[in-house]
Amino acid sequence: MTDHSGSDLFHQVTDVDRRRWQIQAHATLATVLQRASTAGLAPLHWNLGPAGQLRGTVNDLGRAAEEVAGIYTAWAEFLHLAIRRATPGSHGTVHHWAFGDLPDRTGHLGHPVLIVADLPPTADIDPTTEECWP
Repeated sequence: MTDHSGSDLFHQVTDVDRRRWQIQAHATLATVLQRASTAGLAPLHWNLGPAGQLRGTVNDLGRAAEEVAGIYTAWAEFLHLAIRRATPGSHGTVHHWAFGDLPDRTGHLGHPVLIVADLPPTADIDPTTEECWP
C-alpha cells in the first residue's frame, strides 16, 4: 500500500505549494483584519496552519464570559461561518468553534478559517452547597 499523505490528486505537495498557501493566507488575513477594524470588531489571536488555514482565538483574559461569547458570535457572523459547534472542554469549559471558507479575490471559496472560544459553564452552582454532592 502506498502512503499518499501530503499529496493531492495530481501531484505531491511541495514546500513551494506550502509557501504559496501561506502567502495567500497572509494576504487573506490582512484583508480580513482591515475590514474587521473598520467594522469595530475586537482583535483575535491568529494562527496560520500548514496549508494556509486561518485560526482565530478569542482572548478571554480579563473578559467576562458574556463578552467572550459576544466577540465569538460577532466574528462568526462577520465571516459568515455557518458551521458552528460547541463541545465540552477542559475544566468544565465549553469549547465553541465556527468553521467555513473565505472567498479569494475572484470570489471563489478556498481559504479555510476557524474561530474558537472557550467559555466557562453557564450554570452558577456553588461547589460548597449540597447541589454538588451525590
